[in-house]
Amino acid sequence: MTKVRSIRQRIVQMILLYWALPFIVLISLLGWYMSRKEESEGLSRLAEQLRMNNQICIERVDSALRDSRQATYDRTLYEYYSAYRKGTVSYTATYNYGQGYLARTYGKRKEISSTVFMMLEEPERLHMTNYNSQAGGSYRQLETFWEEDMQEVLLLAADLDTSIGVFEQKGRLYIVRNLLDGSYRPWGVLVHRLNKEYCFEPLLSFFDGISAWITLDGQTVVRQGDEENWKGADSLAVTSEAHFEKKGDSAYLCQLVKGSDFELRTVLTGKMRQLFRPIYSYQYLPVFTLLFLIPMIFLFLYLTGRYVTRPLTLMVDQARKIENGDLGVQLQENMKTREFEYLRDSFNHMSGTLKYQFDHIYEEELALRDARIMALQSNINPHFMNNTLEIINWEARLGDNAKVSKMIEALSILMDAAMDRHKQPEVLLTEEMIYVNAYLYITSERLGRRLTIVKDLEEETLSCKVPRLIMQPIIENAVNHGIVPRGRGTVEIISRREGDRLILEIKNDGTMTEEDCRKIEKLLSPEYDTSRESSLNLGIANVNQRLRILYGDACGLTIAQEGDKVVSRMTIAVQNQTT
Repeated sequence: MTKVRSIRQRIVQMILLYWALPFIVLISLLGWYMSRKEESEGLSRLAEQLRMNNQICIERVDSALRDSRQATYDRTLYEYYSAYRKGTVSYTATYNYGQGYLARTYGKRKEISSTVFMMLEEPERLHMTNYNSQAGGSYRQLETFWEEDMQEVLLLAADLDTSIGVFEQKGRLYIVRNLLDGSYRPWGVLVHRLNKEYCFEPLLSFFDGISAWITLDGQTVVRQGDEENWKGADSLAVTSEAHFEKKGDSAYLCQLVKGSDFELRTVLTGKMRQLFRPIYSYQYLPVFTLLFLIPMIFLFLYLTGRYVTRPLTLMVDQARKIENGDLGVQLQENMKTREFEYLRDSFNHMSGTLKYQFDHIYEEELALRDARIMALQSNINPHFMNNTLEIINWEARLGDNAKVSKMIEALSILMDAAMDRHKQPEVLLTEEMIYVNAYLYITSERLGRRLTIVKDLEEETLSCKVPRLIMQPIIENAVNHGIVPRGRGTVEIISRREGDRLILEIKNDGTMTEEDCRKIEKLLSPEYDTSRESSLNLGIANVNQRLRILYGDACGLTIAQEGDKVVSRMTIAVQNQTT
């Protein structure tokens, strides 16, 4: 036999097994998942940032290359050179023109810190220079070029032909380009020293803790950090798609980007813990959670025992007494909380009334519901019967026996429907239309050509069930209030399905006044007492209440002015009917 534990034991079990342990496991898994997710997303964000930053660097270096082509395209320097060679201008004038040209063309470019133009026949004497102090250029840069870099730049230029060369030495980065005459022979060399701080600033300031290795056409532009950072970096698969690779506790972000005349290879590296320091704090989350949970568990157990377990135990003891038949038992103990005080009072109230509810109230509700339906269904307007008998008497006096026979037959149909010998509160719409047609025959005989009847019944609605004699009071109301006062008019009878609802509409040519609307609203109110209403107005209230009792509050009768028609609309639920 399985041992049944107390609620206190169950609470402890639930706290440990179903709350504390799953919570710790969940927090651990969540911490692991969040750290992995943040790590992956962080590396992806860095890769995306690398793509954008590389693109910025490419555009800046490309801009410098476009500037270097300018001297070839506009041929201004060549014209100065040709004039000098022909002897039409002096070297001083050529020098001044060239200096001015370099200042105008390159003096304000952020990508270029200094520019040197040399004529190959005497480069050390026939040259012009310019530096841009706003881009880091200085006279000292030019001196360094002449002292340390010029010869190697000229050697590089000798092999370039029409290409653009990149030269790097001791952190100085140059773009070298030959200027050609009409026969494609080099006559001069244009050298730009790039402003690396500007051109590669997006990569150099990429992220705290990241070291960069940047090469331009194979020339190392920047290589930061200890050589330990770059062990194995040569074997990285650097492709045109920015991506990351993890090796041990380091991450490498790589991309190879092609510019118009060069390739930019970028490798960024950093320690995972340094890059994603906040992420690694997630591993301590379970420990902190456990330390926080232990005192909370003991406090929870104490408060649960005082304010939950004891009141529940007292109520269980009293419930056992009720189970043994003592329905009047009362609970008097102080429950210490407002909610349990309320439950105690409710318990005491239920204990005193439970027997009465089981023995009487349920059966009374069923009897009352059936009585209301039967009473409402039996309220057939005797005024209509009197009118019918007067017509029959009138027709009899005229001696028209055929009409009298038809009217008596129609009246018989209605009286049979009203008496409901078979006790069927619902009939098929087909049968209901028989009663409607009987009523309409009698009414048409009374009004003659003054009344026009139009029927529009969907075929599928004829097999739906409706309350017996539900349409006759509404049609009578339409005739008496819409047709008779006007002397003539049309009554339309319409049926259609809308999902699980059957819609029956009676339209007439009448017009509702504000007083009529107020009266209708009162008669169709769910709380309206039909016992206080005269038989002349009982019909529509009867119909509305029958529909609401049988099918619920979503169904019922509405009467409203719609354009030049007064529309009486009955809504009947058909989802549980046999169709």
